[in-house]
Amino acid sequence: MRKSVLKALPLAKPLAVAAALACALVGQAQAQTSVTIYGRVDAGINYQSNQVNRSADGSITRGGQWGIGGNEWGTSMFGIKGTEDLGGGLKALFTLENGFDASNGQVNGGSGLWTRRSFVGLNGSLGTVKIGRDLALPSDRVWSIDPTGQQNMSTSTLFKGRNWPQTSNQIQYITPDMGGLYVHVMYGAGEAAGSFTRGPTGSNIGNSTGIAVGFVQPNYELLAMYDTARSQNGEYDDLFSRSKEITVGGNVTISKVKLYAGWQNLSAPAQIVTTDGTMAAANKANQFWLGANYQLTPALTLIGAAYHVKLNHDVGSANLFMLGTNYSLSKRTLLYASIGTVRNGSNTDFQVQTGSSDGLVGQNQNTFYTGISHSF
Repeated sequence: MRKSVLKALPLAKPLAVAAALACALVGQAQAQTSVTIYGRVDAGINYQSNQVNRSADGSITRGGQWGIGGNEWGTSMFGIKGTEDLGGGLKALFTLENGFDASNGQVNGGSGLWTRRSFVGLNGSLGTVKIGRDLALPSDRVWSIDPTGQQNMSTSTLFKGRNWPQTSNQIQYITPDMGGLYVHVMYGAGEAAGSFTRGPTGSNIGNSTGIAVGFVQPNYELLAMYDTARSQNGEYDDLFSRSKEITVGGNVTISKVKLYAGWQNLSAPAQIVTTDGTMAAANKANQFWLGANYQLTPALTLIGAAYHVKLNHDVGSANLFMLGTNYSLSKRTLLYASIGTVRNGSNTDFQVQTGSSDGLVGQNQNTFYTGISHSF
């Protein structure tokens, strides 16, 4: 009995060393790899005046509409992201993210699982490369120079959602931070045989491109951006969908006040410029905005913004005015409330909220929404 114990002792030490080494290696691998589940749920109460209901027989009913809204303040989303340290300052990264409407549980932006982002990439001293599906540059960059942060009343409203695109088949490159200066470039392939610009048969999109140059400092930010989105035929034939876009804007913080200003230009040279042979349809638009955030208390922010769009071919113009508040209950939970109005010209039909139901030409609308946004 004693001899067997003594014989086992020489084996115990290397086994213990091996076990300790294995634990160390596992711990090191875990330290080098990070996977995070994250998301946001946003829902509330929504009212919009002068809404339109078109019945099957062509009759129109118009009136105010109350409802439970989703995504008025920001997109509800669920995502998984991760990084792996490859050594030498190089990291592998991935993100899988979908958007959804909390009021009904339906996925936004298509029938796929990861409707917002599904990319893999590398990050290092030379910058970041991402390949897959991702937000296009207007979605990723314009929110920082928008007084409302791209709420349902924002720079996207008078551009009918043109600033909210996601694009498949992308490759993006972002330079490393150069003292606050960055360059962000993206290309979304149309993937049609024999063409760099067209999309495959049955698709409604062609290729997309973009370049953004920004300069970010503690008390101000500047952005200049050019992006394009083509139709399946490789043309710019829809002003608020398949067009060229130029964006210039910025923000500056002075004590408790953050001021915003910007300009955007859309053009769709291939869009048909007459609708019925008598009235011209716009194929160019210019949008200007001014706004401010005021940090009344550490938890309470007041928001005010004004947007103006002007269409060519004498189609006319429209204005959007909004006031809002954000109140942080914690770092993760936010209460919000916003009111606004859109004032249409005699030939324009803009809606007071991006993505709301269709309206009538020359009609004004008012809105109010309030809700809760919780991030995790």
